[in-house]
Amino acid sequence: MLTPTERERSRYVLTCFMDDLIDTPPADRYEQLSLADSTLREAAHLLTAHHNAWTGIGKWLPRRLLSADPERGRALLDGHKTVAENGDPAPLAAAAEKLLDLLGGPLREGYTQHWGD
Repeated sequence: MLTPTERERSRYVLTCFMDDLIDTPPADRYEQLSLADSTLREAAHLLTAHHNAWTGIGKWLPRRLLSADPERGRALLDGHKTVAENGDPAPLAAAAEKLLDLLGGPLREGYTQHWGD
């Protein structure tokens, strides 16, 4: 379970990763792949917390994600795979945005982050 502050921070971070992923050209594969990984991890963290489910790392991240929310989890994982295989960030970005919409939408303007909180 996330506190309201943690949830807002995670929404902001996921929004930043998603925006950067969309803006990164496919020719910048290292950046694109790094952003795809960060997007998936942050989205998994938010989605599992939303369902009060355990999250995971390594092989457990996809297992826990699919267990918590099969439809949204699959969309995130398939989107990540599409970035890795085809250099196309659109499906992962769309899945992340649908998750953000579930939690109040992307968080950009007006958000102030207090790292020490």
